[in-house]
Amino acid sequence: MSDSREFTVFDVESDLAHFRRPYTTTSALTFPIPPRTALCGLVGAILGLPKNDGLVELTDEKAVFGLLTAAPLNLTQYSFNLVDTKDNSSFRLKPENPHTQVRYECIRFPRYRIAFSHSSFAPDLRRMLAEGNTVFTPCLGLAWMVAWTSGVRSEHGEVIAAPTETSYRCLVRTSDIVNEIEWDGNAVYQRIRMPAEMQPDRQVTRHEEYIVETTGRTITGRLRQHWRLASGDCFSPM
Repeated sequence: MSDSREFTVFDVESDLAHFRRPYTTTSALTFPIPPRTALCGLVGAILGLPKNDGLVELTDEKAVFGLLTAAPLNLTQYSFNLVDTKDNSSFRLKPENPHTQVRYECIRFPRYRIAFSHSSFAPDLRRMLAEGNTVFTPCLGLAWMVAWTSGVRSEHGEVIAAPTETSYRCLVRTSDIVNEIEWDGNAVYQRIRMPAEMQPDRQVTRHEEYIVETTGRTITGRLRQHWRLASGDCFSPM
C-alpha cells in the first residue's frame, strides 16, 4: 500500500438493500453495511468487469475501499415470493404451488459515500459516473435492488500512520484499534465480521471485523493507521 493515492468518491443509494449474512438459513438477515466483496461487485458492474475478474483485480494489494458515510440504519422485514425449485428437475414452474415465501431482512433507503482507489480503474470509474454511464446496472445486494449514484469527485488521500485520536464516520476496523475507542452512550454499535476478499470459486480468503455505528454518529478512537482525504474526511480501510 503506497503512502498516497488518488480516490474516486461517490454516493450510492437505493430503495432497498440486502447483504446476506452467510450463517442465516430460514430468514435471510442482512449485514448493516455492504461488505468489501459487495463493493467490488458494485464497482465491477459499473465498469463492466467480468464477474471473476473483479475479484482478482480489486484485491487489497491493488485497490482501497473506504465507507465514508452511511445513512442511519433502517431495517424492515419483507416476505418475497420465490420460485420453488425443491424437487423440480427443471426451471419451469411447478403445476401446483410453484412459489415459496421467504422472509428477508432489508435495509430501507440505504445511502453510502464510497471512496475507491485503483491505479487504472479509479479514473475510469470517475469518468463513467461523471458521464452518467454504467456498463451493467448497479445494485445494492440483490440484482433487482437497483442503485443510482451521484456526487462523484476526485480527492487525494494519504495514509496517516500515527495513532492520534480521530473521529470516523460509519466504521473502524478492529485490527487497527489502539487501546480502546471512546464509547458514546447515545450511539448504537455493532461488532461484525464480514468477508473482505474471496476467490473466483467463491471461497472467502480474508475476513475482517469492524465496529459499525448505525445512527450516523462518529466513532472516536486511535487507529494504527487510516486514510485522510484532502477534504479532511478520515476512514478506516475495508
